[in-house]
Amino acid sequence: MYMIAVLVVSAAPALAFLLIILRMDRQEPEPLGLVLRVIAMGAASCIVAALFEKALGGLELFHAPGLAGAAASSFIQIAPVEELCKLGVVLLFVWQNPQFNEENDGVVYVGASAIGFALFENILYVAQNGLGTGVLRAFSSIPLHVFAGIILGLHVGRAKFAKNDTARTLLVLQGLVLVWFIHGLYDTFAQSGSALALLLLPLVVGVSGFGIVELRKGREFSLLRWTGRTAAQQPAAALSTGARSTARLGHKAPVWMAVVSRLLLGACACFWILLLIGLAFPDTPKGNGEAILGGILLTLIPGGIGVLLELGYQKRKKRSA
Repeated sequence: MYMIAVLVVSAAPALAFLLIILRMDRQEPEPLGLVLRVIAMGAASCIVAALFEKALGGLELFHAPGLAGAAASSFIQIAPVEELCKLGVVLLFVWQNPQFNEENDGVVYVGASAIGFALFENILYVAQNGLGTGVLRAFSSIPLHVFAGIILGLHVGRAKFAKNDTARTLLVLQGLVLVWFIHGLYDTFAQSGSALALLLLPLVVGVSGFGIVELRKGREFSLLRWTGRTAAQQPAAALSTGARSTARLGHKAPVWMAVVSRLLLGACACFWILLLIGLAFPDTPKGNGEAILGGILLTLIPGGIGVLLELGYQKRKKRSA
């Protein structure tokens, strides 16, 4: 029973992100078999990254005390290695595949590689450190890996169809440098051993919001390539009831408010469900009161933001009705 819980806690967040990515790629969906192979290769790239990080770990630079050592390790040893490994899967094994035939496919394949990486890494962490670690990582490192993959993926997708090699190289490098910085910043905060760790949550929320914007951009690229129109330009007859409702709201009730609010509230709800499951196991260490207090502190800010965004969205939706 415990191993089942470990697998669920480890895999569920990553698989949920996979469903979101595939949902946004429904205009010209990718073969599921190829996506699953990319996920498997992304998981294998986690092993490659670990070997490189271990080889670099002997350098004294990464063992300096305090923030300097944390930043050096994060920006030189961890972030570039892991992001290059996830990117390498797509450039080596998918770039020339005929199924890679639109900009949004970069989001799908780099996102799938990142999901495989995050999934395997999370299983290892949870197996070593217990369910509590899996719950925390479900709201921190997994969203970071996945949304960084989405951000990099859109750059890769645009590079695939750029007009020349120079433009392709620049787009890939821009995306790589951006996620390198984001990932390095995250790991620096996490390893700082100081109050900087409190900035992890705002950073993850910010990266998630950026990633959602990139997901929507990828969807727009897909619609424009296959229909010649963006979502806002689609004929009313071609829109579903939900899409017609969204189009009618226009700028008065931004969809991003609903998406972000429900992601935050859903994440908080999942956090509490998983936390309560973890506390129910007999081998869970004592100190349930401290765990619950920690849960309140962790979900207070994202839950409050989610509530405010949802209230704002509903208010503006009523005004536009």
